[in-house]
Amino acid sequence: MSDEIGPELTGRQKSRPLRVAFLVEPGEYADLVLDGIFADCYLRWGGRFSLIVPCANGRIADDYWQWLEVFDPDIVYSYVELTKDEILEIHERLVPADYIFHRLDEAPRLDLAGFRPRTDFPALSSLSAVFRLGRHSPLANGPKIKIIDSWHTERPTRFLTDNFGTYHTSAATGIYPNDARTTAGLLTVVSDEYFQNRKYAVPNDLDRIASEKMAFAEFVAGHATSMSQLSALYATRLEIRDRRWSGKFNLVIGESFDDRLLFWNARLMIPTWLDNDICCFRLTFEQLKDQDMFSQLVAMINRRNHVNDGTGGQSQLQVRSASHSTEDLAEVLDMLRAAKVWSSFGPAEVILGGHVIPSPDSLRHARELAQVVDARFMGGQWHDFRWRSPFAHPPAIRPEHLNDAPSGQSFTLGLWAMDLRFEYERDKPNLSQENLWMLPKRWRMAGAFQAKYVIRRMEHNNLPPMHRTSKHGNLTLFVGVNRALESIAVPTIEQAIRHALCFSSLKSDASAADPPLVSSKVAWMRASNETPHLTGVLGMTGGLMSAKNLLLHPFLQNMFAGLGGAPNLADADVHATANSLVKRARRNPVFDLQLEDERIALAALIVKAAQSIKAPKMHLALDYLRNSWNEHRERYWAENPERRSGDEEELSKWDLREQDALNDRLAEMRARRMLFQGYPWICTACQHRNWTDFQALAPSLACDICRTKSELPLGIPWHFRPNEFLIESLRSRSVLSLIWVLSALCNRAQASFIYLGPTCFGYSHDTRNPDSEADLLALIDGESIVFEVKSAWRSLRAVHIEDFVRLAKRLRPDRAVLAVMEEGRKLNKELDKAANDLKENGIEFELLTPTNYSVQDDPMLTCY
Repeated sequence: MSDEIGPELTGRQKSRPLRVAFLVEPGEYADLVLDGIFADCYLRWGGRFSLIVPCANGRIADDYWQWLEVFDPDIVYSYVELTKDEILEIHERLVPADYIFHRLDEAPRLDLAGFRPRTDFPALSSLSAVFRLGRHSPLANGPKIKIIDSWHTERPTRFLTDNFGTYHTSAATGIYPNDARTTAGLLTVVSDEYFQNRKYAVPNDLDRIASEKMAFAEFVAGHATSMSQLSALYATRLEIRDRRWSGKFNLVIGESFDDRLLFWNARLMIPTWLDNDICCFRLTFEQLKDQDMFSQLVAMINRRNHVNDGTGGQSQLQVRSASHSTEDLAEVLDMLRAAKVWSSFGPAEVILGGHVIPSPDSLRHARELAQVVDARFMGGQWHDFRWRSPFAHPPAIRPEHLNDAPSGQSFTLGLWAMDLRFEYERDKPNLSQENLWMLPKRWRMAGAFQAKYVIRRMEHNNLPPMHRTSKHGNLTLFVGVNRALESIAVPTIEQAIRHALCFSSLKSDASAADPPLVSSKVAWMRASNETPHLTGVLGMTGGLMSAKNLLLHPFLQNMFAGLGGAPNLADADVHATANSLVKRARRNPVFDLQLEDERIALAALIVKAAQSIKAPKMHLALDYLRNSWNEHRERYWAENPERRSGDEEELSKWDLREQDALNDRLAEMRARRMLFQGYPWICTACQHRNWTDFQALAPSLACDICRTKSELPLGIPWHFRPNEFLIESLRSRSVLSLIWVLSALCNRAQASFIYLGPTCFGYSHDTRNPDSEADLLALIDGESIVFEVKSAWRSLRAVHIEDFVRLAKRLRPDRAVLAVMEEGRKLNKELDKAANDLKENGIEFELLTPTNYSVQDDPMLTCY
């Protein structure tokens, strides 16, 4: 990592909860699995918005993949034993910081403790929200907030633990910290039988209620809250607006695995402005027959259902179930109507399998939002900071609700996610004011951003999740009160791609029993011989945009071609040489290239056949360039008469500006030492062709060879000679076609445009000879792209396409682009085969030609 200090750049950061996706499937222990998941989620800040994904036959259900990708989990926790390929697909498409498989022992505990998710780190507790919530509590005496709990002697029903949660089931302890008691206390369910029996040591001063029905009544009356509610407060999360799911309170009838899955995932569709209330509720058909329970349900819906379609009309309610018939649900609707529930009812709906599937359109428009509290967003906002490459020092910004918590309070000590964006200091996309690092999913380069933390307490030395690439190409780290971010070393693009391709994403404690992780794609990589020429030309021209204007304009391309800077021979020269070669090789039309004598004979024939090709000009006269420019402009206006308008005076002024455009470009090229202005002359004594730069002109000039002096004429004609490095780069190092491709990418990019020049790859550490080469590697708006670049179709062979496909399948970018800087299309069969082969491997193939991106002609010598 370079220590050289770069220019000041912009960075952004925001804090949010960890996002966890759970993989489950119906089976013998399915309900215990959901018990463990619900308990874990209710303890985590933002945990109520975790996604539960059903699997079938050891595979993620296809209908859930789009939701998973939009949800963008930081952790994927699986209760399903997936195949190695399935796990690697998760790593490639989702890039979680960790994939955890819940492995059961030979004799597993068949209770909640045996199925509670197990991680190496503590997440920020949902109970950290009580200190902000306590500000608005109506309770005057005792704790400002009461949280529903169940004493250890009780066996809480899933009605209680699913809808509300309890402190005991989530925290797995009955110990409650003293420094939180003035703000929040527990309202504990203890039956009279256990309370009165002193052998169970229930404290006499325990704030208790005798039954779950009473707990429900306290919640309905607003006298108590729940772990489920706390886990949804002040959390930035994905908001999905789906017409089917988002505009109605979901009343789920049933207690099967599918019913519970339906109950959980339906809550994720409710708009964020309703996150301070319950919005989804589950109970059994039998509980509806209980008059007390039914009365409380009606009261809760009337008081706490504010869900509607967003128009501000009457609250909506939908009765749904995965296990009951439409006749049963119609009966429920009749009961609710008879009780005069103040909600508008849609028809009851049976949801097969409990599958809540948002529409593709709603997922495309989903966005990450924070909860609105007191007419403002609670957290989730980006905060800007300034930094200088290579080290960034983002300020310590905690989730906003922690500002009300006592320092060091145990509820505040877990980890949360920090999303980061960094400005990239090189060429910006054409229509953007800044260029951002947007990391690709497939190339795991988040680990190249080396972070240092200030560790304040030893428990945070447990392995936290690895850095990851989250949605929109953000870098995500995991921080906490006792694990504060100190600095980040931002890599170069070469370091980032090297990390992604040459290193495995293995944790330091990985063992044979751990799930497979992504391995390295190549052993090593280094810049190819073309890279210095691309770097040199971009430096000479002043960057990509300037190089585009100075090299890609059709007139300037022809000018440099006349000076020997053409990457391809003219078609006429190629055909003439081929015809001459045929004539000279009639006696021996077949050559064995395995034999040295045969190779030498063929080379001699080619050299003789090519002798008719004219050598490029060493320099061009200014008058010649002006005349050529005038002819070029005349052709342009003859082909585009509709673009020319105005009276004679305006046209005359415009004509002068067009003429001056050539002078301006030549002056710029002279200043950048792309062209040298001077005077060519022939010595009368020795006939040597001399060149004298315009800065070295004097009344008397001496020959470089014989030193004979000649007088400088009064009216010398100016000429321009090209920089030899530039001509070599254009002719033999593919620089012109590389700049053309980069210009096309710069036009395409919206927020992120980052690239690495020609690169060689080795597949073994035992050799330094490259096994393959990519002409360009690019990151465009979070998409990884590999390029094969050709200046013309005649330089592309079928074997080149095959090699390119093999390289793309090894590197596994999002897109593989074959770029040919010539109109038309050849080798159609081979190109179609390449596209199909890459598609089967999840890689998009693209053919880029001037048909897709051409540099437009312009009479002002400006490319656009």
